Amino acid sequence: MSFELPAALAPIELFLGRLFSDGDEDVLVQMGDEHDGHAVRMREHLVAGAEHVRGFTGANLGDGVTALDESFGHPEGPPRNLADAGTGSRVIGLGLKTSAGIVLAHKGITLFQYGLTAAALAETLATGGAMAPFVRQAGQRAVDAVANVTVNELLS
Repeated sequence: MSFELPAALAPIELFLGRLFSDGDEDVLVQMGDEHDGHAVRMREHLVAGAEHVRGFTGANLGDGVTALDESFGHPEGPPRNLADAGTGSRVIGLGLKTSAGIVLAHKGITLFQYGLTAAALAETLATGGAMAPFVRQAGQRAVDAVANVTVNELLS
């Protein structure tokens, strides 16, 4: 189940202008798992194909068999392309799972900013309006800086 903003906080979201991400991190993780599973299946097919080619070329002779063996064993041949495709599928899966983490972190940071804003508003009411805007701005800048550093570290 993805992390969602309660419906009661929707007016606050609109008022503050800090939009809560509508990304579904569960779907991103599921898509990443599917890509990882595809990479595993590709590897299994590649190993099975190599075994069949070895069995065939070991039991048969001829120019066609020799050509098949050379083509299959070539560094830029079909097995290498399939192995690269499997690696690419794993990278895509990892990227999707990382994106899920970023979406979840963004949601958490947004909720934290809502809390800071609520605290600043409560302080404004308690102190009659003195110094609260500065506290809120400082808190928002600190959270924005942390968010930027976190996203930059995840993407690098």
